[in-house]
Amino acid sequence: MEGVTNTVSETASSGVNVVKGATDDIIQLQFYKNPVFIVFVLYIVIIFGSYYAMNNTMKNRYVFSNKFRDDANDIHWFDIISYPHSFGMKGALGSPIILYILLGTLLTVNMIDPLQKRNQAYFYSVMFSFLFILVMFVIHIIVFHFIIDPKKVKIDLTLGDPDNVEKTYGSFYRTQWLLLIVFSPIIISIIVYVTRKLGSATQNKL
Repeated sequence: MEGVTNTVSETASSGVNVVKGATDDIIQLQFYKNPVFIVFVLYIVIIFGSYYAMNNTMKNRYVFSNKFRDDANDIHWFDIISYPHSFGMKGALGSPIILYILLGTLLTVNMIDPLQKRNQAYFYSVMFSFLFILVMFVIHIIVFHFIIDPKKVKIDLTLGDPDNVEKTYGSFYRTQWLLLIVFSPIIISIIVYVTRKLGSATQNKL
């Protein structure tokens, strides 16, 4: 029981240290002197600026589709992540986004040392992340296009008529791959930052 209590306390303490470290960075203006932060902010501004500059037709046709964006312009994120299946184990196992979060981020922080002092850790992690996405894409398309015939897949949809939906690999996963390529640098940069803060907190305890 004491061991469990200590584990919970250490986990909570680590979380507090990460938040405290991030707060200190902001207060001390370390973020604003950091080229990683500048690139990070510019990247986010470009992404969301480009998205809001698009008209609804372009958003539906090239970014999402009428499968994931309804008449009220609400985005059905769970449908995107799990499509063509409902959100659950079956959908998660075939989802490029879920596979990236579970495997890609873990492999990246183990292959690229996030605790190295220079900011190259961020850029190396992003580059390795893209390499992982490329390898995962090749494996994914072999499995879900050539081994598993998309035409035989049963579609679970919240929007639209399943009988009128095109059953192709591109129709199933194009939106997921697009979003993954766009948002993976943000995801991996946040994970590297949190890992560095956790590592700093651990080193300070020692």
